[in-house]
Amino acid sequence: MIYIVPLIWLGTICLAIHTWRNHPEKFATAMRSFARTARIFLGVVPMALIAAGFLSPLVPGDLVGRLLGETAGLTGVMIAILIGFCIPVPPPVFFPLMAVLLGAGAGYSQLTALIASWNVFAAHRTLGIELPIMGRYFVALRILASLAILPLSGLIAIPVVEWLGFAP
Repeated sequence: MIYIVPLIWLGTICLAIHTWRNHPEKFATAMRSFARTARIFLGVVPMALIAAGFLSPLVPGDLVGRLLGETAGLTGVMIAILIGFCIPVPPPVFFPLMAVLLGAGAGYSQLTALIASWNVFAAHRTLGIELPIMGRYFVALRILASLAILPLSGLIAIPVVEWLGFAP
């Protein structure tokens, strides 16, 4: 896994050099877009990490461990799916929050299901954006077609966590 990151950077640099040499106008457009995104990202992420640091002592570890810990099993996975559906935050806030839950005793398989649920079924995106644009039929079809993925992600994560040696 750690070798993938340098390969991604190497590929990105090679593509950037190729684009800079062969399509300078597209390279300039890409760099302007990168600068806009970087300003937003660099402003939000440090604040989210600081907020997560302040939030960490406030999270009740015994409750998190009981509801979302590895010993919670399938019940914990299902609770995590419901929580993931209800968290209306952007990724720079969501993932530091997941780190807080992990530090408070949440299990890896439960967090896997929670993150999958947040990605697939987030209520704020489904109800606020997808439903008005795509309509009831499509949203219902997508939700029903995706329903089995969430518990499966948590259940598959259980043996993977044990195989990787992350189990408590």
